[in-house]
This record gives sequence, C-alpha cells and structure tokens, in this order.
Amino acid sequence: MLEIESVSAGYGRGDTVIENVTMRVAAGEIAGLVGESGCGKSTLARVVTGLHRPSRGTVRVAGVDVHALRGRALREHRQRVQMVFQDPYLTFSPRQTVRQALAEPLSIHRLGDSRSRAARVSELLDLVELDPQVGDRLPGQLSGGQRQRLAIARALALEPRLLVCDEPVTALDVSVQAKVLNLLCDLRDRLEFGCLFIAHDLAVVSQLADRIAVMRRGHIVEQGPAVDVIGNPRHPYTRLLLSATPTM
Repeated sequence: MLEIESVSAGYGRGDTVIENVTMRVAAGEIAGLVGESGCGKSTLARVVTGLHRPSRGTVRVAGVDVHALRGRALREHRQRVQMVFQDPYLTFSPRQTVRQALAEPLSIHRLGDSRSRAARVSELLDLVELDPQVGDRLPGQLSGGQRQRLAIARALALEPRLLVCDEPVTALDVSVQAKVLNLLCDLRDRLEFGCLFIAHDLAVVSQLADRIAVMRRGHIVEQGPAVDVIGNPRHPYTRLLLSATPTM
C-alpha cells in the first residue's frame, strides 16, 4: 500500500531532517514509527501525505508516485490518504458542530447530496462509538478522547486506503489512550486500511503495530516485525527506548 524508497527531506538549502528512509506499509497493516521528539517522524508524515516534497527518493501509495500527481489525480489521491494529528482541538473550527465538521470533507470532494452526507455522518459517529447527540455539540464541548475519536471519524469519511496517525494519543491519559488504540485496531480490522502510526513511546506502538521502525536523528536504525523488535532489539537505541519504558 505505502512504499517509501530512499527518501530524504529538509526545510532549507543544505538542511536534512530525514535521510535515506525506506519502509513499507501493507494493506491492512499497522506500521509503527517510533523515535524521540525532533528525530524527523512528523516530517516523514508530511512527505507521505504530500504536504512536503522530498529532496530525494519516492513515495508511492497503491503504486502511484505521490509527488508526481497534479490536478484531478492529486485530488483523488487526497481521498485515499488521510491524516490524524496530535491535537484534534487545533484541527477543528470552534464554530462548526460535530456534524458540520464530519460533513465538510464530503462537501469539499463533492460526494453525494445533503441526505446521503447526513447519513454518512451518522454512520461515522457510530463507527467511532460516539453518541448521536454528540453531533450537535461544538468541539470545545467534547472531552479529549471524544475529540480524538472525532478526528479519526473525519479522517475515515472519505474511505481512505492509508491512514497516517501523528502522535494521536500523546495528549490523552492512559485509560483513554487504551480505548483509542483499541478503536484503531478494530477499525483497521473492519475497514482493512493501512496505517502508519507515529509515536515517541515504544510501549504505545507495541500495543497495536504489526511492524515497527525505529528512527533516530532522521535515520531508520532498525525495523521489522513488532515481536522481533520488542523481543530481540538489535540496535542500542532501540534497547535504550525499551529500557525507558515503565513496567508494572
């Protein structure tokens, strides 16, 4: 589904944030990308979604080069790849109700009429286990967990084949984190989308990822099946991340 091949990117001349990154995300797979703050994880997310152009390398989604797309083809690509950000409060208009926020991407992409959009909004609320009454509230009236469910619902509105989650549970307390992670796993099983899940906490990633890639200073230093990376880490930095994980 997602192929990242020898990608390097930065934000200025001579500035390299990520370098020679190669990884894959299969359809129906959750791949975790883990590393400390500032190592380049969010830059890679922006490159994958087409928000930032790499200086070198290619990114393909379903075999299509993301950064070669223009016009209508680019618009259609944006339906296939959606992103869930760390702070959902900053991604919603405080003046829009939940229903309006969920209907907006359908309207932008001219999908359906008003009746079918309303039905799709109700379906999305049910999908992320939010009460229908929540639809009439403003984002500021929701809890952090409810807002993150809303962000996931909006990302799924266009039925994407790839979901990029950039630190989506960092701001939530542990009990709410677990519920959101379980929800993502359930949705992946039901909808069979690929997911690139980004976090700085290896313990969080290990709860849901099929594969894990470890990033340090813009480089992938280790990657493989989650059971191998967690159970038999090869790189010293991976072992350092594991040693920093609290245990009961």
